[in-house]
Amino acid sequence: MFFENLLLATGNRGKYEEFRAILPESFVGSLLFAPEVGGLAVEETGGSYAMNAVLKAKAWAEASGLPSLADDSGLEVAALGGLPGVRSARIVEGTDEDRNRWLLSQMEGRGDRRARFVAALALSVPERWTLVCEGECRGRIAEHPSGGGGFGYDPLFLPDGRTCTSAELTAAQKDAISHRGKAVRA
Repeated sequence: MFFENLLLATGNRGKYEEFRAILPESFVGSLLFAPEVGGLAVEETGGSYAMNAVLKAKAWAEASGLPSLADDSGLEVAALGGLPGVRSARIVEGTDEDRNRWLLSQMEGRGDRRARFVAALALSVPERWTLVCEGECRGRIAEHPSGGGGFGYDPLFLPDGRTCTSAELTAAQKDAISHRGKAVRA
């Protein structure tokens, strides 16, 4: 399957750049960034990553008439009962750094630092079908942020089998093991 134009239904520039690197050229000709196409705001009211991804993909496909790909993803921390979860980007208002400070404050004094990134992708072709794929990357929460790459919680996430955070990996290294990379390959 090949899409001449595929709309990425996100306002997150970091996700857009990741998808540009992850999506094979044999799959998409031109990846369009939603804010450059229109101003549609889709409220993430679903109780799961998959539900939120489907809400966004279908809304953008209907509004634009283009095949639309949406992602909903988050960080789940075992010691916090799965928080921040589906509210990862909204658990604290502000910047990525504010959310990372919040996470570190919640982890103070906790020995169990296991965590996982989870992603659900929904691809919606207007008036035809919607496909959902998921991926995860297991790891642990670092004691302090490290690295200048990536976005979100990447400076605090140490993927299993690695001694550096996701923010310290090259884009190719991260894409090979990331939750989004796995979901795209699925």
